[in-house]
Amino acid sequence: MHKMKCSGAVIAALLLLAVVCLGDGEPRVIFEEVGEYADGGMAVALLVVSDLAYLCEFDRGVVILDISDPANISEIGRLRNTAQSRGIAIVGDIAYVSCNVNGLKLFDVSDPSAPAYLGSYSERNGDPHQFVPMGDIGYLTEWRGGFDVIDLSDPTAPRRLGEYRSGGHAFSVEIVEDLAYVTMYSGGLAILDVSDPEQPVRVGQLSNGGETNALCVVGTTAYVCDKEQGLEIVDVSDPMSPVLLGTFDAGDGTVGVRVIGDVAFVIHWERGLLAIDVSDPANPVEIGSFFGGGRPNGIWVEGDTIYVADGTEGLEILRFRVEE
Repeated sequence: MHKMKCSGAVIAALLLLAVVCLGDGEPRVIFEEVGEYADGGMAVALLVVSDLAYLCEFDRGVVILDISDPANISEIGRLRNTAQSRGIAIVGDIAYVSCNVNGLKLFDVSDPSAPAYLGSYSERNGDPHQFVPMGDIGYLTEWRGGFDVIDLSDPTAPRRLGEYRSGGHAFSVEIVEDLAYVTMYSGGLAILDVSDPEQPVRVGQLSNGGETNALCVVGTTAYVCDKEQGLEIVDVSDPMSPVLLGTFDAGDGTVGVRVIGDVAFVIHWERGLLAIDVSDPANPVEIGSFFGGGRPNGIWVEGDTIYVADGTEGLEILRFRVEE
């Protein structure tokens, strides 16, 4: 088993705090690193379920970690043949892993120490990137392939129900009721009506000419990462006419976002983890940052804990608090 690089005592002695305070009266976010795990793989995405973290390493596949004690993280299992993994989702005891050229693969993870392969999705047109399962239906973005709606009723043989082809690269997706919010890389944010899973229909789109990738939808607001232009805040209250409310320009490399209250936690390739006050969408303000030394790609937030897939630095676990 691979252990974390530093002992709990070392982490306690070398707490990493990053604070940005932009003036009297401005809130600030304080980060504290409480755990880390690295085995030399390239961590690009992750999912946390209870005391387990499923870490996607692009070169090595998915590793399952026991994170019940962040100061003593250990490997308990791996999903075999999942190299080039870009994302993972879990519903019940089934894990769905998006593996670029290797396809969308399904595993039984009821025993995480001995996961069992169930089957794969073979009708894809491109390289799977992100997958969102909702009951017996799943939604898959494909690099060079577009967007697929998939029947998951038989986990050993997923089949296509419908598809949306845009001619671009579908990157990320979030589902809100009968709408799919899909980033199309060079095509911006596309909003699809998926009420009829066999015929997804685009009802709205917003593109500013950048390179959109990750997104997070909260209520009637979409937070869209543009690798060139930064974090875009979009009003989607009218799905047919999305409106850009504001942009936070973090420089080239914005690739991930999660939003808690009025704070957007943004992953940036060169700057690490940024905390952005989005209470005024027209004027987002940076109020904290943390840099772990790697090239972060993925983020997961549970309560006051943030998990970062930080490239060759592996998994980093941070606690945060907001101070007025």
